[in-house]
Amino acid sequence: MSALYIMRYLGADGVSFGSIYIGKGIFTGVDVANGRYNGTYTEAGGQMTGQGVLSAPPGGATLVTGDVLPEGQTTPLQMNWPANFADGSPQSVSIMGNNVQVTFEKVGDIP
Repeated sequence: MSALYIMRYLGADGVSFGSIYIGKGIFTGVDVANGRYNGTYTEAGGQMTGQGVLSAPPGGATLVTGDVLPEGQTTPLQMNWPANFADGSPQSVSIMGNNVQVTFEKVGDIP
């Protein structure tokens, strides 16, 4: 599963996209607003459960949830997805208490 993915997401206040590496128990990525995603996950019983943080870029960011994340701040991320999360189905991520729907498209494997 170690691969680079395009992520497209939809929240109550808009849409956006970015790129993320998911593999070997970690994820790390960036979105078009320069928000940074970092965290860990475990796999068991066909499910991925993970947690991490979204870090605001210089100048801060308005998230697709409508929430504002000030410069230098982080907010927790939580996920519980099927192991085949990149099948085109929307997956839910909890950000600042709000659900964001994310779809993933595999760009390529990374050994």
